[in-house]
Amino acid sequence: MLSVSKSINQHKSIFILGLITLGSFVATNPAKAATFEYKSWTTDAPFIEMLNKGDFKELFVAEGRIGNNSLNMGERELKINGDVQQGAPVSIQDDFVWGNGNLWDFTLEYTGSKVNYTLGGKLLSSMDFNGSASDIFLRTAATTNSTMTLSNLLFDDQQMKNAQGQIISSVSSVGTSTRDIDYLQISDITSPFTITGKAAMSWTGAQPMRSNLAFQIKVGNSPKTSVPEPGTLSAIFVIGITSAVASKRKKVAKIGLS
Repeated sequence: MLSVSKSINQHKSIFILGLITLGSFVATNPAKAATFEYKSWTTDAPFIEMLNKGDFKELFVAEGRIGNNSLNMGERELKINGDVQQGAPVSIQDDFVWGNGNLWDFTLEYTGSKVNYTLGGKLLSSMDFNGSASDIFLRTAATTNSTMTLSNLLFDDQQMKNAQGQIISSVSSVGTSTRDIDYLQISDITSPFTITGKAAMSWTGAQPMRSNLAFQIKVGNSPKTSVPEPGTLSAIFVIGITSAVASKRKKVAKIGLS
């Protein structure tokens, strides 16, 4: 009887130890809400430096550019592509008529294995990209006498299942006498996620061409510790308990043979 009680108490101790270990792990690795930071960069140089140093690696990029502001196949206006630093080819592209000052709804959705990019009713989808993402950079660029604006922005990821998402006021570039470039970084994100908003390009005088008026949504990863998903935590707990029980059985078996 004493042996049975001792065995039960030992298993209880192992279970409690597992809970304490799991609790400590969660306490030291809490889930974080997404954070937002407007960069003071005035050129692309700091971002390119991040890529070169490995501080950020692009998974995919969704883009809107003035192109030639028409349905002429000679210049793309919308696209999804991979890491341009690594020479990744354009995954998918399309043409679009922006107009001058028109406000267009857009949505970028990433499921972890599929990208859906919708702008002005046009949908671009790609399954060329998969895996987790930790950071997003929203970039706007405008040449002289033009404006590129992303407004009414709303970000939502799986950590906000019961929330309405996080509101971002806007990201915009205003080209006066020189070209203007602006960046907003969204960190501590999880997949899947969705970004919605409105995009508008406007100018005075001659119409800008190609990428002189554009925006990009650069999705990727920074080399930092990520928080495991709940399923991963459960697996860690089960493995820990199983290992402890197996170890205990081996000790009992050795005692029985001695």
